[in-house]
Amino acid sequence: MKTPRKKESAAHKRLAEELVSLLPDLDEEGLAFLVEQARVHLYNMEVDRLSREAPPREDAPGKSRAAAGEPAVGGPSAGPANFRIDRSASGTSYHLISGGNWKMYNEAEMMRIVKIASGPGSEREAAPRLYAWFERERPDTFADLGITGPADSRMAELVLFLRSKFAIKTKP
Repeated sequence: MKTPRKKESAAHKRLAEELVSLLPDLDEEGLAFLVEQARVHLYNMEVDRLSREAPPREDAPGKSRAAAGEPAVGGPSAGPANFRIDRSASGTSYHLISGGNWKMYNEAEMMRIVKIASGPGSEREAAPRLYAWFERERPDTFADLGITGPADSRMAELVLFLRSKFAIKTKP
């Protein structure tokens, strides 16, 4: 997931030196926090890069690459069954919202959910795969979003919604 490094700027070098100078004064908890934040930021950079490189979705005419690859940030984006996704201010979690109910997922979970929804087949074919993932990894989703089973029409609507909001670039 590493992003190719660009030539180090003077500002980058100065900030890196400042960070290195602060490290001896941090305790283990502070270091663990910085490492986690760095990983999250690197992940966000990679998601942004992939979103920019992703071709526009054919089933989402008129959407820009950014619109096709990014969730709503700072505002709702309604979809089928009133689904919407809000990204947290920190960018480390996503809230899947439907009918006044919401479920929070971390970035890795959200990426997995989107990959499953974007998989092969129609939304009716992808819905049982997504349901199986929720059942295995996040069964709390069902009660919180009112999903009754793998054939529940809301699962297909969720897949359709996710496909309309996110584009995943596949490697040839």
